Amino acid sequence: MKRILIVLALMGMGVMTQAQSKSVDALFEKYQEDEDFFHLDLAGSFFDFADGLDFDFDEDGMKTIAKSVDRMKFFKLPVGRDIAKADFKDLQKGLRKERYDLMMELAEKDNQVIIYSKGGDILSDLVLMIGGDDDDDFMVIELEGEFESKAIAQAMP
Repeated sequence: MKRILIVLALMGMGVMTQAQSKSVDALFEKYQEDEDFFHLDLAGSFFDFADGLDFDFDEDGMKTIAKSVDRMKFFKLPVGRDIAKADFKDLQKGLRKERYDLMMELAEKDNQVIIYSKGGDILSDLVLMIGGDDDDDFMVIELEGEFESKAIAQAMP
């Protein structure tokens, strides 16, 4: 009986350490069946993948971040601007409930980039929300891995 409890506890810790956001997953699932829904989900060593495609990472900070990515989930919202903005607000509320911290928010006219992170000196999850002027410019990018907050700060303008 003790062994079963230990195994269950270890499995539970494994599930708890998954950095994936439930709020991002809920938004993804909301539009998953829509035929206009574009998404990309890459797992494994992202830098090895990018290196194979001959991407050029000039800056050391970007190279460090790319090497730290274990999984990238990217999707574009297939709805109009008003609905996408409401979805972004709901996503932000959900991320705050999951104890994500607002890392950066940039806005110029109707364009915006919002970045949430989870963790302290070592971040385990980054969620980027990108919104634009057009209806089809609303995207969510989730990066999972172990990122040094100093490297991310150096890579950002």
